[in-house]
Amino acid sequence: MARIDFKKMKVYHGVGRRTWTTTDVREPFADLIYGNAGGIRAHALALKIYNSDGAEEYAPEEVEVIRGVAERLCVPGFIDGLMEQLDNQKTNDNYGNDRRRETDDSACRA
Repeated sequence: MARIDFKKMKVYHGVGRRTWTTTDVREPFADLIYGNAGGIRAHALALKIYNSDGAEEYAPEEVEVIRGVAERLCVPGFIDGLMEQLDNQKTNDNYGNDRRRETDDSACRA
């Protein structure tokens, strides 16, 4: 099981990954899954993400759908933030750095 926090997703601003925005992407990312991944399991996953409130656990099959949708439809800065959460499960709370800004959800739109 992997833990992902779509409410506090890092979206990097450049290849150097020196600056990022922490943003709530629950609704826009759930909409991407809802509109672009087929089947009842994708529907359930979209609702799980939409209704989440912080870090949630996702099964390997769910992570596969999440990665696939992100890699096809999201900007690289979002993909890097997602992969960081998946790769660094123990440091999932590293959002307090001075280089962040709270902002909108424009990194991942349906």
